[in-house]
Amino acid sequence: MTEAAGKISVKLFAGLELRAREPRTSYEFDPLVTATIAAVTEAVGLEPGAAGLTLVNGVHASHGQVLAPGDEVSLFPPLGGG
Repeated sequence: MTEAAGKISVKLFAGLELRAREPRTSYEFDPLVTATIAAVTEAVGLEPGAAGLTLVNGVHASHGQVLAPGDEVSLFPPLGGG
């Protein structure tokens, strides 16, 4: 396993990167430090509730979900419409 395979990959979409501490679209974190989605959103500097839709490996996930090495997290702002 490569070192990158043991990291959690995080991608921000739909302008959410502009609300992060550093305006970038992707991050990598150590799963021992950012063990949940809530910890990931805090680590990138997003305010609570800024990420309305969260996917882990392409599947909808809650903010309390525990992450594993190699997981890919996608964060989107709250979606609206009708």
